[in-house]
Amino acid sequence: MKKILITGGNGDLSQGLKAELNSEFEVFSPSREELDVTNIESVKTYFSAHSFDIVINCAGKLYSSLVAESDPVQWIEDINVNLIGTYLVCKFALVSNNNTKLINISSTAAYANYKDWTSYCASKAGVMKLSLGLISEGRDIVILCPGAIDTKLRDGLNIPNNNVMDIAEGIAPIIGAVKGQYKTGEIIFYRKGFLEVRQDY
Repeated sequence: MKKILITGGNGDLSQGLKAELNSEFEVFSPSREELDVTNIESVKTYFSAHSFDIVINCAGKLYSSLVAESDPVQWIEDINVNLIGTYLVCKFALVSNNNTKLINISSTAAYANYKDWTSYCASKAGVMKLSLGLISEGRDIVILCPGAIDTKLRDGLNIPNNNVMDIAEGIAPIIGAVKGQYKTGEIIFYRKGFLEVRQDY
């Protein structure tokens, strides 16, 4: 059985993926206590004891605020979880196993400029650029850019959206990436009822 790491262990996406992949793969979805993606030593220590065939960077955070009104700690935490966490996990996953397949979760927000989601948009655009850099290094990587999914990430948001995917639709392309449905270097841009495979950003 191939080994898969799914970060963001307690998140709805991570749990949904784990339930779907458990029968075919040996799936690890550590809690933040086991793997804090924002902490260099935590990530380094975790990968010193584990090696994976596939890594899904699923940990995420969304803070909604206008810039002038924002809490700097919360704003920076979006960058730390979404971008720095993805970087650290990619780095140490590849140190542990140079042939690890990486599946990075960016967002349709990487293409957007929402006035009250600047930290999220910036961090997800950063995940895109990090991933494209890894592609240029010759790494085996697929980039997922989902739209809104009905997860805890959206708790507390007061933004009307009639195009929110349920968990099943949200994780289907990620499962497809795990099972080789998409080629290395492809960007999977999708929202409710729509999916497009893109070759560049």
